Amino acid sequence: MKILITGANGQLGTELQRVLREMRAEIGPLPADYRGAEVVALGSGELDITDENAVASELAKGYDIVINAAAYTNVDGCESNTEDADAVNHLGPAHLARACEEHGTKLVQVSTDYVFPGNNEGERVETDPVGPISAYGRTKLAGEEAVKELCSRYFIVRTAWLYGYKGKKFAMTRFRLASKFG
Repeated sequence: MKILITGANGQLGTELQRVLREMRAEIGPLPADYRGAEVVALGSGELDITDENAVASELAKGYDIVINAAAYTNVDGCESNTEDADAVNHLGPAHLARACEEHGTKLVQVSTDYVFPGNNEGERVETDPVGPISAYGRTKLAGEEAVKELCSRYFIVRTAWLYGYKGKKFAMTRFRLASKFG
């Protein structure tokens, strides 16, 4: 099995590499099917997903699974840099989806709960109506829609917050914010 991880230098990409290397996550072991998988982990300097030709060239190398961990995740920054956010969060997944479809590769598109309007209490289900209210949510939803339209072998994973050993950690962020208020 050959797996490509995009956005490999970010929090999610780094954590995915660790989990695949150790064959274990905090919730338990990975399925044996992933043991011995060749993992190619590329950061944005090695694979710019906004470059359709670069994506096509990389996917031509033959992968079984692509996990798209690349994203423009600065929610506030997306509001003032909508073109950049759209390029990474929408066009990048479209390029990956098109290339995955061409090569029969499965695509895992990581998305966000920001695709929802934020007016629902309780748990979300995948059939809840979307209605993003931020540029970040709109660009991530556009990426989801491109994946659905262009690729027949995909999974879309929506997350509210990432947990891991690198990057902005939920608990540490809460502690830092709490300490500001004494």
